[in-house]
Amino acid sequence: MVAALTTGLACAGLQGSSGPTLRVGVSPDYPPVAFESEGKIVGIEADLAAIMANSLGRSLQFERYAFPDLLPALERGEIDVVMSGMSITPEREDRVRFTEPYMEAGQLALIRSAEIAKFGRIQKIRRAGARVGYERGTRGEELVARILTRSSSFGFDDVEAGIRSLRANRIDYFVHDAPTIWSFAGDPKNRDLHGLYKPLTREYLAWAVHRNDPRLLSQLNSTLAHWKQEGMIEPIVDRWIPVRITIP
Repeated sequence: MVAALTTGLACAGLQGSSGPTLRVGVSPDYPPVAFESEGKIVGIEADLAAIMANSLGRSLQFERYAFPDLLPALERGEIDVVMSGMSITPEREDRVRFTEPYMEAGQLALIRSAEIAKFGRIQKIRRAGARVGYERGTRGEELVARILTRSSSFGFDDVEAGIRSLRANRIDYFVHDAPTIWSFAGDPKNRDLHGLYKPLTREYLAWAVHRNDPRLLSQLNSTLAHWKQEGMIEPIVDRWIPVRITIP
């Protein structure tokens, strides 16, 4: 139902738009938030971008960048908005303006299901000598450096490499944003993995616009407030994250 809705809205936005193209910057390597499938950008952000463009009466155009290059591209005026699972941080707020958050997504831990008794509680994964993996250049790396200082830490170039290491028992748990952990833990193919639902941090995802574009910021916030009031965001999130695993 949601798939048909978002697809229809995307088409409507492309066919009936009268305003300028909405250029959305995205780093399509963050499933289920934003990723590439069969040459198309899909995920939570892709669906939200489609209905946002339609709501603003603008056609939609995705511009692909590596995640560290998104804010520089926005500052150069190459894109209008970043919609790519970006969390609000003080450092980023010094450079751009953020909309109101649309989703809470702190850092969670993924463990092997066979070791629930050993690592199934937050206080247990903080034990000295526990082996924690993270993706380089992410909030997970910052978390490990700031909070998990008693652990032995291992950085990986991408999520898949970290998951392979977890399965091979080279690390005890892997930390990443909540949507990533929900997605892996909720996939029936990953019954060997379990997610710890209690967040290690509290972070909020939002969209970034240029500091000199208050008009677009106001439009995005107004539309977002309407979506929240009408309950339009939750069904899209649930489409891409249908199961959220909780371990007490």
